[in-house]
Amino acid sequence: MFELRISKSAQKQLRKLKRIYKLAILSALNEIKEDPSLSKPLSRELTGKFTFHVSVYRIIYKVNPKDKIINILKIDHRSRVYQ
Repeated sequence: MFELRISKSAQKQLRKLKRIYKLAILSALNEIKEDPSLSKPLSRELTGKFTFHVSVYRIIYKVNPKDKIINILKIDHRSRVYQ
């Protein structure tokens, strides 16, 4: 199992969400922690990062397989997360 490290900006955004989305995202984070390869790898300037879809929200993260650490970089609405 991997260790999750959530950035300050992702924590702040998570606190702003409605309870139903927050619960879904927390469940998704548990899935990511178990198997980070479930998600789609990103390309271009986001190469090396992955995205996980939760309804209209996206979780952007980076995996360090050597140290077994997952860095959650962003959690935001799909219209803003890739900017």
